[in-house]
Amino acid sequence: MRKKVVKILIIWLVFNFQFVYAEEFNITSKNVILYNMNDQNILYELNSNEQVQIASLTKIMTTITAIEQVDNLEQTVPITKEALKGIEEYTQVGFQIGDAPTVLDLLYGVMLPSGADAANALAIHVSGSISKYVELMNGKAQELGLKNTHFDNPIGMDSEENYSTASDLAKLLIYSLKNETFKEIFEAREYTISCLNKTVKSTLISYSRSYGLDTTDITGAKSGFTDRAGLCLASTATIDDVSYLLVTLGADTTSRSNAVRDTLEIYNYYSSTYSYQQVMKKDTVLATIPIKWGKVKNYEIKATEDKYLYLENDIRKNKIKYEYNGIEELKYGMKQGDQLGTITVTYRNEELATYDVYLDSKIEYYHPILYALIIIALLLMFYSFKLMRRRKKKVKKVQSKKKNKKNT
Repeated sequence: MRKKVVKILIIWLVFNFQFVYAEEFNITSKNVILYNMNDQNILYELNSNEQVQIASLTKIMTTITAIEQVDNLEQTVPITKEALKGIEEYTQVGFQIGDAPTVLDLLYGVMLPSGADAANALAIHVSGSISKYVELMNGKAQELGLKNTHFDNPIGMDSEENYSTASDLAKLLIYSLKNETFKEIFEAREYTISCLNKTVKSTLISYSRSYGLDTTDITGAKSGFTDRAGLCLASTATIDDVSYLLVTLGADTTSRSNAVRDTLEIYNYYSSTYSYQQVMKKDTVLATIPIKWGKVKNYEIKATEDKYLYLENDIRKNKIKYEYNGIEELKYGMKQGDQLGTITVTYRNEELATYDVYLDSKIEYYHPILYALIIIALLLMFYSFKLMRRRKKKVKKVQSKKKNKKNT
């Protein structure tokens, strides 16, 4: 396969028209962050770095920690009295002392119905105690660089020591979704726990059915709710081939549907207002630079493929411009694959993306030594010619003197 000689690295920059302000959304969530996962680019943020209570979104960390600690997900886990202690006010799968679900059963029980009993049982199974498991969770948070996150329980109970931010939770979810087991659980709508002969369902199903909400585009979700945290939802969606990841925290509790409504509002806005727009067409000449000693005078920097950026649908493409910054002249010795500089795509004086550009073909030069030899040869010829003229003049002069002397 021919080596790709034009390497394109899209560096997304924050530009004003890509963001919408909170008041343009009819939402009650206080903390929000939205990613375009196609580009790993943040589209929208609202108080995304504020430390807040996160309710059962805690269980994202509970789940990924257990998955990474347990080798055999089919191993059975006896439900103990300790696992059921102090969780009467929290949502439960319905395990009883002596039940023996598998680790996989517990993982689904944690994520789909948000079972506190399943979360405690996992913690005790993995670490021997809930407190030691919480240490693992905090260790993972540090490993992932979640600087505004701390846990003190695996359930998501309101606590001054159990908090995070929308930004940190998005980073955690992005990391967790790289694990295939986690991804399957996160995207599941329902699961049957064999030891109970019970099918548990995602809370997203109950929201959509109870409030008549269309959640078809949402590919996965984890909800959370406590009095202090409000309504929370971490979700993913794929709409028109664009993958999104969204975290909303602190939605108003006057309706249990508010977090889902906020999520749909944001997804619907971006999917209807933005799309991938072509900003560069293959073979478009982006810049022209002269070639010193070249057999051709100029080199054209061309786009090697069609390029698209996620932009507003009503963008005026005739306002898109390309700005080259780099080597101003190709010189002898430069070879195919050498970096020339960058091309910046701008729209109405706003920078959209920057592309690194490389020399994509072999340049034929006149060898400078050959030029030097030619010049030397010409100089020698000129000098020889000059000498010959001098000699001829001298001979004529001598002959003239002899002739004059003879005549006298």
